[in-house]
Amino acid sequence: MSLTASEQIRRRFGNQRPGLELLGLVEAAVPVTVLRVDVLAQERKQLPLLDEFIIQFVYEGVQTIDELASLLGLEHEQVLNATAEQVSEGNIRRSDGRLALTAQGLEVARNVAAIQPVLKQLPVPFDRIVWSIKNYAQISLIKKKVAEERGYLLLPRKKQASVALTDLTVERFNELIRNREDRERLIEVLRIRKIASQAQHLYLPAQLLVYGNPERGEVELELCIDGELRSEHGLELAAIGAAEKLGFQVGRPEPRPTLSPELEEVRVPAEQIKALIQGGVKTPDGGAAETEAPQKVTEIPVRSVSMLEHPDHLTAALNSARKRILIISPWVKGGVVNTHFIERLERRLQAGVEIHIGHGIGPDDRGSDEWVLRKLRNLAQRYENRFHFVRLNNTHAKILIYDGIWINTSFNWLSFKGDPNRTFRMEEGTLVQIPSEVDKAYKQYVEVLATDAKP
Repeated sequence: MSLTASEQIRRRFGNQRPGLELLGLVEAAVPVTVLRVDVLAQERKQLPLLDEFIIQFVYEGVQTIDELASLLGLEHEQVLNATAEQVSEGNIRRSDGRLALTAQGLEVARNVAAIQPVLKQLPVPFDRIVWSIKNYAQISLIKKKVAEERGYLLLPRKKQASVALTDLTVERFNELIRNREDRERLIEVLRIRKIASQAQHLYLPAQLLVYGNPERGEVELELCIDGELRSEHGLELAAIGAAEKLGFQVGRPEPRPTLSPELEEVRVPAEQIKALIQGGVKTPDGGAAETEAPQKVTEIPVRSVSMLEHPDHLTAALNSARKRILIISPWVKGGVVNTHFIERLERRLQAGVEIHIGHGIGPDDRGSDEWVLRKLRNLAQRYENRFHFVRLNNTHAKILIYDGIWINTSFNWLSFKGDPNRTFRMEEGTLVQIPSEVDKAYKQYVEVLATDAKP
């Protein structure tokens, strides 16, 4: 089974901060303003083939129109007109009927391209966290409304001010242009004249890595864009106090829910799972344990499931469940149950999957987002035979069952948090994939949803 994007990030960057644990991956959005900037630039313009031959022949010493026409096998008039065009472009000069290249023409001959000073207006993304222009593909940028619908965390900007001309440099422009793959790479900026517009405010999807130490209460952030850590963003987020502004806290985990003694006895603990993932189980003396064949984590019938694995399993349920999905979670938040979540849930329903979702803790739903609950109720009305959305009287259970997998945990499946602040904990659960046990648990929780539902 191929690794998910978040699993790849965990394996690559989980130990990035010594002394801190990777506590969470948050889908985030970087504030970006698309500037339209007027610049004076040199443009390398590809020459038509005839013009290129004329310049090359003059460079080699051909000095008259007649010689050019003879060598090219073309009409005198055609060569005359093409040569006159190069004279007007400043690449060839004519003296006493003789042709010669100008200094500009010599450069063109060496590069086989015409160089022209031009005024251009360039669109360029400006990253408002690091306060610099960036080579982000504009097709990747999204509107604020889309970012919010997807549940992305909108990251704070370095400044609230408008971008000033002094924030831009010719050197940075040319560095970005050289890395582009379109025709704009043929220009070299000589001077930045003005910022014509900075009204287009968009967002770039990214992954925010949250590191922390529950003992000391420390929280540090890193940002991953296109699968790579961007250290300058991490430094700027620290400088502007982003963790505090976003309400990030680190807390001690709730006790892990225990299962029956029979299941607890065969449960593979977190330390052994980590060793398997890293390439083998270690013996007490530090050597490698001898085994007939390394066991795959995905084949273990009862095992620890780490906090960072939980979102992957929820995604797998929404993307691939064929028979059933059951979720019990006290709170329901838009940061998890966003538009994309609802769309995937409906696709499972259309595929004939039976879905149960139970939520609720305390006398009211103040810990959940009402607009999300409303969307789920509407979906349940449309699929009343397959989607059972239930408000429980008071549930502390956090359960996910999809097809042949059951996860019992302290992780809040549909909120990833249970208080006003974003508190990250090293939640641990247990994954069971023994068919008879999963079926028994599914039947048990379906009965709970039916009998404990709030009127």
